[in-house]
Parts: sequence; C-alpha cells; structure tokens
Amino acid sequence: MLFAFANLVVPACAADKPAAPQRAAAVSGNEQRARSAIRVIGGGWGDARNEDIETVLNSVASVLLDNFPGWRLDPIVVTHTDRPPVTLFKRGANNEYRVRLSVKDRYWARYAYEFAHELSHILTHYEHHAYPVGTTYNQWFEESLCEVASLFALRQLSAVWESSPPYRHWVAYAPNFERYAQHLLSERHRRLPPEVSLAAWFERNAADLTQTPYLRSHNEIVANVLLPLFEENPQIWEAIGYLNLEADSGNFRDYLRAWHANAPDDYKDIIEYITTLFGLAGKNQASRAGASMPAAAAAIRTPSPAASPGPTGPVARGAR
Repeated sequence: MLFAFANLVVPACAADKPAAPQRAAAVSGNEQRARSAIRVIGGGWGDARNEDIETVLNSVASVLLDNFPGWRLDPIVVTHTDRPPVTLFKRGANNEYRVRLSVKDRYWARYAYEFAHELSHILTHYEHHAYPVGTTYNQWFEESLCEVASLFALRQLSAVWESSPPYRHWVAYAPNFERYAQHLLSERHRRLPPEVSLAAWFERNAADLTQTPYLRSHNEIVANVLLPLFEENPQIWEAIGYLNLEADSGNFRDYLRAWHANAPDDYKDIIEYITTLFGLAGKNQASRAGASMPAAAAAIRTPSPAASPGPTGPVARGAR
C-alpha cells in the first residue's frame, strides 16, 4: 500500500493519544455484512460487475472480521485505480473509508489479495500515521501483517467457497484462491536464507526496514514466517486492532511494547511471542512467551514451497 499523502488529514492536536478501539455488542455470523457496508462504485473494472466485486469483497471481510467479534467498521467505498492499491487518509463526505484497488476483470483471487491488504491497514489504524506526519518508522511491520492478511484470506476463501460459495455456480472457482496463495508462498524471495532465524535476519535488515516500509521482498519474508501462527490461532487476529495507538518513536522494541501495553490480556502472550521471534524480548519475557504458546506456534516455520506453484499471473476467471 502507498499512503495518499495528498489526501492527508492531520488532527488538530497531534499530541493526543489515539483512542483504543471500541467493541460493539457481539453480532452473529449472519450479521457479518452489517459490520462494514462495502460499496463498489465507478468504472474501470473491465468485465467485472460492481455487484459481483462487492460480493467478493464481502467474502474477504467476512473471513477476517469473523476474528474481530463485536467490532464494527465505518462504511468502505471502493473505486478502481490504475496505480497501486491504496487506502486514503482522508475519509469521504459520510466518514467512509476510501479504498482504491488496481485489479480488473473477474480475477477474484486478485481482488481478495488486494482488498485483504487494505482492510488490514484499516484494522491496524493506518490513519494514525497521519500525525505527526512521517511517523512511519515501523510501518514495515504493519505492511508485513497486511501481507499475512492477504495470504490468510486467500486460503480461507478457498475453503469457504468450496462449501458455501456466494453463488452456487462459483464453487468451481474456490481452488483458485489456494493456487494463487501457493504461487505467492513459493516465491523464492519470500524465504529466509537457510539456517537463518527471523531474529538474525531482522538484525541485519532493521536499518533498511526503518528507512522505507515498502521493501516488499522484506515484508513478504516476515509474512511467510508469521502466517502459520495466524492460521493455527486465527483468534489472535483481533490483536492487530491494538497496533499504532502510540506515537512511533522509531524503535521497534518500543513499538512492540506499546502494542503489548495497549492490547487486552488475551493477546499479551502472542505479542510477547512475536517479540521473541524478532529477538527483542528480555530473558524472562522470552521464557514466558515460549512456555505459554501452543505447540503449533512453537514449531513455527516458513511454509514449504508448493509442489505446483500455479500461474505467474492472475488466476483463472470466475464463473460469472
């Protein structure tokens, strides 16, 4: 994601601490769409119909927001762009989020990939980068989590559409989500070098990450490492809703400490565990995190390359 600084909104008091996210009353799965009204407007979508795109984007929102019980988002308006996908800082006239996607035609997996990334930015309070201007030292971690969200959504949608597609005749498209995810996961640049831990890799690359959040090969290495953790424990997705609630000082350890401090107790262990993965936990904290995480998390590793990496471009079209 490239933030749209031309549409930057700076609050009147930049020193104020952003409010922690508020939970609404719990809602059932049948009320999922009501959590955030997603509207696709305008043209530029090729042969895809706006209403079909909305259906796909609602599916994406469902698999992510299912892990945010009781949360409601302001409406999201989605338009097409010929530039990279983006979520604008400036809200619309009715306080709606404004998301722009670059995919066109009926490549539903690409829509899922792009929109999950942007939705994750919204969930991690991307707008708090707006004040003070330029406080994006650790935005690379948010970008990495957004990539995790894209991969997670693709694999979840494959399973969901296989059993409960939005339309019966879309069931044939379900495997394409998994194929696209496996194609991405198998890309060589996404893998840590042999015998190199995430902590050692981070120590070597921390300066570059601080300079720019958009080193995609770096973001994708982190995403490949973290994906199994979120897939084995999907309930921890809600933890990302407590990121970016403090000013970014530039120190990643402090950034993670702020996340830990703002998150509910349910998520402190997972944040400690992630801190340990990056080699930034104190001895006692590392011991606590290792003891408290489930076996699946303790065995975290970069996903293996797919036997069949799938297409190098957009996946096959949907049935509609």
